[in-house]
Amino acid sequence: MLSHIDRKSGTVTRGEVRLGDYPDGMPVSSPVMIASGRGDGPALWVQALIHGPEIVGPTAILKFLKTLDLSQLRGTIIFLMSANPLGFRGYNRLTPQDGFNLNRVFPGDPEGPLSYQLADRLLELSVENSDAMLDLHSGGDLTITCHYTLFHNNGTAEGQESERLGWACGAPYIWNSLEDGLKGCHFTNYTKIGRKPSLIVESGGGARVWEHDVERLEMAIKRVAQAMDMLPGKAPLEGDYRLGGDAMHLKCRHGGLFMPRIKEGDDVVEGQHLADIVNFYGDVVEEVRCPVKTAWIGSIRRPNMPIYNGDQVFEIVETKGRGTR
Repeated sequence: MLSHIDRKSGTVTRGEVRLGDYPDGMPVSSPVMIASGRGDGPALWVQALIHGPEIVGPTAILKFLKTLDLSQLRGTIIFLMSANPLGFRGYNRLTPQDGFNLNRVFPGDPEGPLSYQLADRLLELSVENSDAMLDLHSGGDLTITCHYTLFHNNGTAEGQESERLGWACGAPYIWNSLEDGLKGCHFTNYTKIGRKPSLIVESGGGARVWEHDVERLEMAIKRVAQAMDMLPGKAPLEGDYRLGGDAMHLKCRHGGLFMPRIKEGDDVVEGQHLADIVNFYGDVVEEVRCPVKTAWIGSIRRPNMPIYNGDQVFEIVETKGRGTR
């Protein structure tokens, strides 16, 4: 499926991948770069920008490629720079043309709405051209995520390998999610339908890009490649991991200014006061409290941001304990 892009051992090849069509017949396409090692090995698919404002991902890819020693690489790393070019150009988490969250409509439908056709194309391309997938995310403009990895270990060999790569990627928060709300994600379908390992790595957001967020995603690419024996060295394991189960997307009942009392990655307990919603008279119109027994904060709305009734303010991940490896 990427045969139109000429590759040569020991080089990084540039090209484009057609994902759809504009009304004038011009292609909806994404830049792609293929790093071909000098030795034989597996193929790793790395993608960014399935959500338009999450620009930490492509920044990390570019930084990784500047230091990659191709003479040490076994196999191929395929970098899809913009999994949703329409969302990126519209600087929107959703596909502007139809309003769908692309990362919730997989496996897609070649006869469906635009986002469904994009999902069908992306799943086909990624599964046919790679042996594993790493999907890079950050919180975009509206939210800030902690540094976590997310995978779908359903007990199959590919699910177990997804978890192994998740433990290796360097994120201190490890999240095996089997919840219904993520059944339409690319990584879930890559593992369930493609029967190959995949994971998401998140860090950052909040309408800014910090260097430590870029370094975390850059590290994830390197460590996953090491764990797949594509690069020399062994991906070091952290000493202490937070484990996560299902997540709750906590929404506010009132509009106002969002004033959090905690930050992303914090541990929280049932009844804990997490944030205030404050109106322009300075009155607290809502106290947001933790509704579950124990959890950690996967993502948080950007502090001081004006919000509407029903906006998501926290992603709360059920605590499954701590782990070491």
